[in-house]
Amino acid sequence: MQGFVRGGDEGRRIDLPNWSMLVKVTAGDTLGRLTVLEGLMGAGQPGPLPHVHDGHDETFVLIEGRLRFRVGDGFHTAVAGETVFASRRLAHGFGNPFDEPARYVAILTPSGYEDYFAEVAEHVASTGAMPDRSLTEELMARHRTVLAPPLPDPGPARRADP
Repeated sequence: MQGFVRGGDEGRRIDLPNWSMLVKVTAGDTLGRLTVLEGLMGAGQPGPLPHVHDGHDETFVLIEGRLRFRVGDGFHTAVAGETVFASRRLAHGFGNPFDEPARYVAILTPSGYEDYFAEVAEHVASTGAMPDRSLTEELMARHRTVLAPPLPDPGPARRADP
């Protein structure tokens, strides 16, 4: 392993409809210990269905905008400057129901789940559509992830950034 610097536009790009990610630190860079990615989620993007990872933890740091998170049995609208942590085996999900895009940094420990998003992006590139629920379950299962039982969201709190 070695240190490095990646520029603002450098990294492995993953493009989904109204959502892009730039993987800044890869599994290969860290012997599988850590992935860091920068995400840009467009306004109105529902994000991934709520799910549970068996093999990794996720930390999200909001840089700009707002995202609506499910963490366990609760919901939270995160704003720029806030950090959201979802441990393995905890139901979680996130999306952007707001009118402005949101930028965030995600830290995955250990690495690997970025490959799920790359597989989704390959499907989108070849078909022009996001995977249906059945294929989503299949792709997630390859990465030790299952869909979480649904939980009604009482609605996003549309508070302004502090």
